[in-house]
Amino acid sequence: LQALNATIHDPHRPIDPSMARVLSLIRPQPILALVGRPKPTFCKMSMDSRARKVFAAAVEAVQPDTVIRKSIERTEDSVLIDGRRFTLKHNLHLMGFGKAVLGMAAEVERIVGDHLVNGVISVPHGIQQTLRQHGKSHLLLKENSRIKVMEGAKHNLPDDDAQRAAEGIKRLASELTEDDLLLVLISGGGSALLPAPIPPISLQDKLDVTRRLAAAGATIQELNKVRRALSLLKGGGLAHYAHPAQVVALILSDVIGDPLDLIASGPTVRSEVWPEEVLSILERYKLLDS
Repeated sequence: LQALNATIHDPHRPIDPSMARVLSLIRPQPILALVGRPKPTFCKMSMDSRARKVFAAAVEAVQPDTVIRKSIERTEDSVLIDGRRFTLKHNLHLMGFGKAVLGMAAEVERIVGDHLVNGVISVPHGIQQTLRQHGKSHLLLKENSRIKVMEGAKHNLPDDDAQRAAEGIKRLASELTEDDLLLVLISGGGSALLPAPIPPISLQDKLDVTRRLAAAGATIQELNKVRRALSLLKGGGLAHYAHPAQVVALILSDVIGDPLDLIASGPTVRSEVWPEEVLSILERYKLLDS
């Protein structure tokens, strides 16, 4: 890099042969020709252009509709998902929750919508209007969609709207039979969009407990354990309500290492949290008697 820097500032200084070989490995020759010129602006512009293209390609690769398209392969009346084939016989139900779920659901609808019976998705407040304003209508559902869109969790916090959506999701799951196929779409932000505290605990009670735990210095692992223990749907609860239907979850991870029990608090993953653990956490932070 020092040799290259010196060359840029002194166009008459010859490039060391070994440096030229290194440069030829990382740039095509037309770019190399610009390095020794007094005004390397064009080289910078070219690199900027390339960086923008790389960035755009990276963003496109993780768009919700793109990842669904890569994950579901339709062949007549069946779909291949993660190497497993599922028969479609107008028995498909869909539910989802998360910031990217609307776009995921839109692509599912395009691929297998003719077999879709109904669905409910819980998505962030205002997302439909935002997508329309930014020319992203391909991430929206059809006008006559069988999937009900419910917006909530304003500012990424559980609220009454999100709780109503969670109740709708729970109700749909409870109505399924062994002949049904349930497709669950999950992405980051799903936890706030699926609040379903165990009665008689209220949503405000649950929020107060987690807020006080966080203020007392509880770790994220401890917070998640308590959240799952206080929820009807998290920690595998949703899969429990959907039994005996066949449940397939497509999860767009936003957590390093992809721990399925942590993404949206694992509504389709069996929880390993024991009541004794939760009581120990509450006792450790002196919340049992308050």
